[in-house]
Amino acid sequence: MSYVVGFGSHYPKHVHHRGASIPKNNVKYSCKGGWKWRNTSNPNPNTIVGAMVAGPDKFDGFHDVRTNYNYTRPTLAGNAGLVAALVALSAHHDAKTTSATVIDKNTIFSAIPPMFPTPPPPPAPWKP
Repeated sequence: MSYVVGFGSHYPKHVHHRGASIPKNNVKYSCKGGWKWRNTSNPNPNTIVGAMVAGPDKFDGFHDVRTNYNYTRPTLAGNAGLVAALVALSAHHDAKTTSATVIDKNTIFSAIPPMFPTPPPPPAPWKP
């Protein structure tokens, strides 16, 4: 099960998001007018590809039900961690120099401490 919408073949189809659940038919709906789509069991007419939903419960259960937003709501806070991790891990590899250029050119993640401490330098060579 993927918790990223549109990723893989088995992902959330009932995302708790107004833009995903109301059909795009050039009709403007009021706030209350959108409730009929929130409460339907039909899959969303629009797929918000790349949004990560809240995910499973503590028993690894996931209920793909739009009205239960604890599972199916995509949030900025939830997606920010995924985006930050992917940017920090990504790099552009230069085939000529076999080195990697980090994409984080503006060093927006430089204040994040490393996950693991820096290993100590190797010991000096042994001399008899």
